[in-house]
Amino acid sequence: MVRDYKQTTSHHGGIPPGAKALMALIAVVTLVAIWLVPGEEEEAPPPLPEMASPPPAEQSVPLPLPPVSEEESAPPQREGDTARTIVANMRTEDTEPEPGKLFAQAEQLQSEGQLEDAYLLYRLAARQGHAQAALVLGTQADPAFYTADTSVLPEADPQQAYKWYSAAAAAGNDEAVERLQQLREHVEQSAADGNPAAQRLMLQWR
Repeated sequence: MVRDYKQTTSHHGGIPPGAKALMALIAVVTLVAIWLVPGEEEEAPPPLPEMASPPPAEQSVPLPLPPVSEEESAPPQREGDTARTIVANMRTEDTEPEPGKLFAQAEQLQSEGQLEDAYLLYRLAARQGHAQAALVLGTQADPAFYTADTSVLPEADPQQAYKWYSAAAAAGNDEAVERLQQLREHVEQSAADGNPAAQRLMLQWR
């Protein structure tokens, strides 16, 4: 009787070992599955710290240009511009500048060392019959009076001296007549020495 009760208890009240192992396996699998499945709301990772923006590059500011004076802004004045301005101011619609005024302006410019401007005014006055202007031009070209400080010519030019002395003499200048005689003597000597330019000039004198 006792043995039959124990057998009955073992059949009805106890859990077989195989069942216990199966249950344990199921429990482990269930826990693993729960652990692997993510939840509906995952915790967001903490935000990264904001990087400091680089400072703006310094923009180069153009420096102001220095003021330009009137002398620097004006175009450079060429030789002869003063004489051209004087003539333009003297000239009217119907008349040319008076030779006497041109000669006076030429003398002023010559004394100031503006040889090119003075020469232009001397020429214009001499072409209008001003004897003294022609005498000055002849003197500037005459080998007996030529200097680089008073003449725009690069060297003495007997041909030019003869031309202007002749014009002054024709206008009644007695000094020009004397200068022509002195110039002739100089040119005759140069021609005798074999100077071709002097020889050609003597042909004009005959």
